[in-house]
Amino acid sequence: MTDKNTELKLALIGCGSLGRVHVECISKVKGAAFTAYADINQAAADKVLADFGGSYATTDVRKVFEDPEIDAVYICTLHDSHAPLAIEAAEAGKHVFIEKPLALNMEACEEVAATIERTGTVLMPAFKMRYYPLIQKAREFIPNPTIIVGQMMDNRWGDDKWAQDPIKGGANVHSQGCHTTDIIRYFSGSEPESIWAAGGMMTHPGHACIDQCVASIKFKSGCVGSWVQGDSSCPPFTSKFFFQLYSADGKSVQLYDRLKTATFFDGDKTWIEVREDEEGFQLENEAFVKALSAGQQPELKVEDGIQATRIVLAADKAIRSGEVQQFDS
Repeated sequence: MTDKNTELKLALIGCGSLGRVHVECISKVKGAAFTAYADINQAAADKVLADFGGSYATTDVRKVFEDPEIDAVYICTLHDSHAPLAIEAAEAGKHVFIEKPLALNMEACEEVAATIERTGTVLMPAFKMRYYPLIQKAREFIPNPTIIVGQMMDNRWGDDKWAQDPIKGGANVHSQGCHTTDIIRYFSGSEPESIWAAGGMMTHPGHACIDQCVASIKFKSGCVGSWVQGDSSCPPFTSKFFFQLYSADGKSVQLYDRLKTATFFDGDKTWIEVREDEEGFQLENEAFVKALSAGQQPELKVEDGIQATRIVLAADKAIRSGEVQQFDS
């Protein structure tokens, strides 16, 4: 871990729009600063350096890994490069903040986890929705739900969108589904026991990857989750992100408006709470810096990235086989 009395020196790998969001967030956080930027496009790395400051920009990611000044790296690249970069970073002794998904297959996920454990480094998956204040408040309001509903629906992704590529991105369900499955698992306070799912290649016929998924997840706690993911249409009523929790004692909560608004019902009265902005990006960055500065593990760990992807992959298998999938203990 890093001495809490020193400023964390960070490096960005992948200088696209998402990487820039994280650099912007860190610019508002005390105790950390980006000093290096790496991208296969030198101009992209140069632009972030010019806009935010630092020491250097490069197309050689190994320069970052070999830099003794760098404490942690942010991996914001295409999905198929996440795991190899995370492994190389950890082997170089760097802590890792990694955009979702951790990887697109379980073998890569487990290799990342093994490397993190062996090297004693920290890896935090970037599940920003965990840090939305109303997500956390909903979990406090109903800590032991009986029913969970999680939905993330987009407008149809373009066929030329990189994330739609079966190798680079994995398409909608594999690309974004881990966000939804992570929050459903977080709300459950438990681990999945089994999953049934239906769906397929409905908006991109003939594609290698599923693009629509409706799944039922049974958790070991006894609660049941309903998960809807796809790119048929972004619903204006609920917004792209939508979650519901129900408890056995009559409580419920609905989160919508991109998780900025929540309706609570305590069995007697109803009230609405609203947040002005989406705060997840900023708060997850603050959490990462705080944990490293204090020499602690962040709340989100490599295991969370693995479980979110494991649920997605099990749903894919259930859709293709038509059979309920059991999770190993």
